[in-house]
Amino acid sequence: MLLNEVTELLEKLDISKLEKPKNDKGKRGKILENILGIPNGSSLTDLEDGELKSYTIGETISVTQLGHCLADIIDNNIDFKDTKLYKKMERIIYIAYLKDGTYKKWKVVVLKEDDENFKKIKEDYEYISKKIKLAYENKNMLTTITGPNNILQIRTKASKNIKTNSYPKLIYNECVLKDKYMAFYICASYGKTLMD
Repeated sequence: MLLNEVTELLEKLDISKLEKPKNDKGKRGKILENILGIPNGSSLTDLEDGELKSYTIGETISVTQLGHCLADIIDNNIDFKDTKLYKKMERIIYIAYLKDGTYKKWKVVVLKEDDENFKKIKEDYEYISKKIKLAYENKNMLTTITGPNNILQIRTKASKNIKTNSYPKLIYNECVLKDKYMAFYICASYGKTLMD
């Protein structure tokens, strides 16, 4: 499914009545995907040419797991436009809700059409990447890292393994970078500005 097909559906559908998830923050997004006919799959992006992100204003927005970005950050030294993170953020339909669950609005953001935000997100990514490389080289544990523009951050995102009663570790080339998985997030302050 293409991004413009989803925006056409969003203009016709009433998505204001979706319940606020109690425990599973991703549940509303999954419901939205079902309503919009977006198939569940393992591809990098929800859509053929973009991503769908529903979020609560005032909360961070999960972008992608850090684990599958580590090779690009530590070993491959690729340009930001070729990273998995950029591919996830290049074209996004943001669907915002207020803390009480009330629907606010939706908006499409295309990074290549927004030079100022592109530069800020790239700077945040490169700042965080340098910190990750340094931690890897020095065999230090990662902590929450926020970029200088307060748009991107990495922090823990993990569920406990029921069988082992422990969290999966973030490991790259046998180096333990964190005692829990981590992910890239969009900071809450940026999520607020999207809907101003």
